[in-house]
Amino acid sequence: MALLWLLLEYRNAGKLSLLAVNVDHCIRKNSAGDSRFVKEFCRAHGVEFAGEKIDVPALCKQSGRGVECEAHFARRSVFDTLLQSGRTDLIITAHHMRDNAETVLLHLFRGAGLKGLSGMNVLAEGIFRPFLTTQKEEISAFVQQENIPFVTDETNADTEYNRNYIRHKILPEITVRFPAAERAICRTAEYAAQAEQAVRANLCPDAFCENCGAVSVKEGVLSAPYVFEALRRLGKDSDVYAATVDEVLALADKKPCARVDIGNGIVAAREYGVVTFYRAENASAEKEGDTPFMLRKNGQTVFDCGNGREVVVTEEKPTLPPERGTLVFDADKLPPDCVLRHRKDGDRFTPFGGGSRKLKEYLIDNKVPLRLRDSLVLVCRGNEVLMIAGMQICDAIKVTPQSVRVRSLSLRPKKAEIKA
Repeated sequence: MALLWLLLEYRNAGKLSLLAVNVDHCIRKNSAGDSRFVKEFCRAHGVEFAGEKIDVPALCKQSGRGVECEAHFARRSVFDTLLQSGRTDLIITAHHMRDNAETVLLHLFRGAGLKGLSGMNVLAEGIFRPFLTTQKEEISAFVQQENIPFVTDETNADTEYNRNYIRHKILPEITVRFPAAERAICRTAEYAAQAEQAVRANLCPDAFCENCGAVSVKEGVLSAPYVFEALRRLGKDSDVYAATVDEVLALADKKPCARVDIGNGIVAAREYGVVTFYRAENASAEKEGDTPFMLRKNGQTVFDCGNGREVVVTEEKPTLPPERGTLVFDADKLPPDCVLRHRKDGDRFTPFGGGSRKLKEYLIDNKVPLRLRDSLVLVCRGNEVLMIAGMQICDAIKVTPQSVRVRSLSLRPKKAEIKA
């Protein structure tokens, strides 16, 4: 309310347009009444109001996350939507120095890296925190001086919440012995932010490989700073703690395809000399079922494979040797009832120049990561794999000097449709 009061002065002076955003998390008995209080204040002062109601306890049951964490994600989702929609170009919150000190301690107790120990930023990712270097006592004095109306969140005193425990139990004890502790913690957070930037600047760029929405790190350099950077590149820039880092580092001593669930849909997996971080939903195939692999007599044939990909078969005379990822085959040797599909249990493959074996064994020997295997596009007849798009054909459909209908197959990103 102190922040809104100050921003009203800027609004009244014509220096900004103002939108008040209120999120009812449905956690507290009086939350709806508190939201009405904010709405009525805005109505009385001519401030545009946006109210959101999100059932955080219900979301906690679905995600398994704690209430504080889920509430944070709920608010951030609302903020991101407002910023991305263009309804506002800046979010301003009233976080103050004590909030920042509490955040640093929370991260410290969970075993965070330098990023976590950096606390909050005054300005980052579209969020401005003008009170971050202001002590809570100064804000309270301002509220009394200006007679600013406010309501009190009754859960603020509930020490079952980790932040409240730090606020009411730990920080008061620390400040008895170290009166300047709050300011010192925040100053240390500034140093940690500077150190984190320096560490990131000196990471070996060749240690990372980004492909298809995944970030891989070479096992030889795998350490905490590289784990934090890989997760940052995936968009997970906070809530990464010691236990998670230790689990990821332990992957280097496990068998290939060993995985760790990091949370928020992110998985880390050991993959033949690297540890790869990816979002689990990106690794799953979107298109289910079999598609008859029927080729046109003339011109090219295009098949939609899901995941934004398509298989293109062309009758143009292919170049030999073919381009990387392009398969050349004898179309007259294809069985009439073959289909396009993803892998199934029992699939077998006889690679060009090789003997018959389980498809799984072939993929392991060729070091295809487990996360990619279910999204491979296959041409099959029953359990016999005739082609693995982008990789290899089976020996039975190879091109010989006697071949007449030579065709090439490639897997590529689906072209966007052009609408009139």
